[in-house]
Amino acid sequence: MIPAFVKILMIFSLILVLNKHKVPLYMCLLSASAAVGLWAGLTPQETIHLMLARSFSKESLWLTLIIVEVIVLSRLLSEGGQIERIVATFKSISLGNRFTLASLPALIGLLPMPGGALFSAPMINSSDEEKWLSPEMKTAINYWFRHIWEYWWPLYPGIILAITILNVPPWKVILAQFPLCIGVLISGIVFLLLKCPSDKSHERPSLNGLRPFLFEIIPIGIVVGTMIILNAVIQSIGWSYTWLQHLNFLMGIIPAQIWVLKTNRMSVRLLKGAHIDWSTFNMAMIILGIMAFKGLLIESHIIAEIQEEFIFYHIPNTLVVAFLPFIAGLVTGIAIGFVGISYPLIIALLHGQANSDEILVYSVLAYGFGYMGMMMSPVHLCFLVTKDYFHADLLGSYKLLIKPMIFTLIWTILLFVTGRIFFR
Repeated sequence: MIPAFVKILMIFSLILVLNKHKVPLYMCLLSASAAVGLWAGLTPQETIHLMLARSFSKESLWLTLIIVEVIVLSRLLSEGGQIERIVATFKSISLGNRFTLASLPALIGLLPMPGGALFSAPMINSSDEEKWLSPEMKTAINYWFRHIWEYWWPLYPGIILAITILNVPPWKVILAQFPLCIGVLISGIVFLLLKCPSDKSHERPSLNGLRPFLFEIIPIGIVVGTMIILNAVIQSIGWSYTWLQHLNFLMGIIPAQIWVLKTNRMSVRLLKGAHIDWSTFNMAMIILGIMAFKGLLIESHIIAEIQEEFIFYHIPNTLVVAFLPFIAGLVTGIAIGFVGISYPLIIALLHGQANSDEILVYSVLAYGFGYMGMMMSPVHLCFLVTKDYFHADLLGSYKLLIKPMIFTLIWTILLFVTGRIFFR
């Protein structure tokens, strides 16, 4: 009998092979979805039914709508020349082209929006005026630095859920997991940025460009500000955040689109053109493919199979705490997914064996490994939309990410060992 973990690797390899042979990404995902369903023992009719149900669920349609509106906003910023102005004004206060390449996606990373990497991708493109960087390198840089904050930034649903399940004060979780962010930053600089040519002709930074830069990023500020305010209102009233989460994003994106249109004196007809476009349709199909694949993986109960294999083979608790979130991250491609699947089991495993401070140390291990699993997942939305935007090779992009990912996992282990020694 083939172990469940090996099944996951084989399915993911299928996606890579198909995409390497120029099969459209959404077709790769749909093919993999069908393979998972049939492998799990479902009939072809049941597999197709599940694929359709997951692709056209409320969550999937909301997500598709948000991504489409993000694309539209990005298109308006580009056609209005505002992307170039954001990059140009930031360069005037930047320490160099490498700093610019890392900072722009990191800035967008403060915005916990599905597919937010698509927001910063055009900025990376504009930053590479000399066309020194390959599509794969641009994909890796945009993807990596877009995700440096989520280990502790309290606006992200994954960290919010972790705080809730751990049942400890939020500041303790934030303080414990912040060092993970430092490791990710170091690995990104060493393995990605230092491979980029340095612009020797870059002028010394001047604060004179700060005010124009802040004006140009007002649309981003509108999205972030609206979301923060609406989140605060929702929590104060006590409404369920889940069903309003997607609406929050739209409530910020739509006013931002209007601002861009008015500021750049653009015709409202451009909105229609941005919505009715082949690249927009292709991205929507990718989202539907992702949701079908993710749904089939969950319905196949492959995570439960892996849990049973861990128990059967008497895997030590520390390895379970590390590898279960990692696998859950691979399967779901989202932080809230690996936290929701693995953290309840981790808490149960550690019950009676660790105090609250020790549980925080284990949380660092679980979150660090779970997040790297998510970053390596072929269903991670940000990775797929970035790769598609730059027309990069999927396997080539993965190759550039392997070293920083391994470094981050080693860094996570060192933090865990240090914490265990400190709280022993």
